[in-house]
Amino acid sequence: MVRKILLSALIWAALSTACGPRYLPGTKVEATEEREEVAAVVEQYRRAVEQRDNDAVRKLVSSTYYENASTTEDPSDDYDAEGLDKVLAELKTAVKAVKYDITITAIDVLDDTAASVDYEYKAQYLYTVGEQDRWGTTSDKNRLSLRRESGAWRITAGL
Repeated sequence: MVRKILLSALIWAALSTACGPRYLPGTKVEATEEREEVAAVVEQYRRAVEQRDNDAVRKLVSSTYYENASTTEDPSDDYDAEGLDKVLAELKTAVKAVKYDITITAIDVLDDTAASVDYEYKAQYLYTVGEQDRWGTTSDKNRLSLRRESGAWRITAGL
């Protein structure tokens, strides 16, 4: 009798977990094909930042990219795709090494054409002040906006 109860419990446990939702690795975000595609772009972005590969970052960014630096009332710090190239070039010369961790907390896909990714990041970076190298750290929450262009997801804001 005990054996039958244990066997029934094991079968029930196996069936109940097999029917549950599947999540993106390392997240609590339910997996869908579109979310997996968007998460792959975020991972490509993360790796490109760590490798300080401006060309790889730029390939992930839309030609319509626009950044307002979260200051909607002050346009002096806003920049477009061309301005992003300048920002990336300045960072490449100022920063010698980067360790960049991203934890995706939410992905919303609208009509398979637009998406947003909420994430938390932790960054460590080696930079030079004067002639002395220093490590800096930062962490925060951010949101990337993406749009599907010619079949590929491209970042339109949020870097």
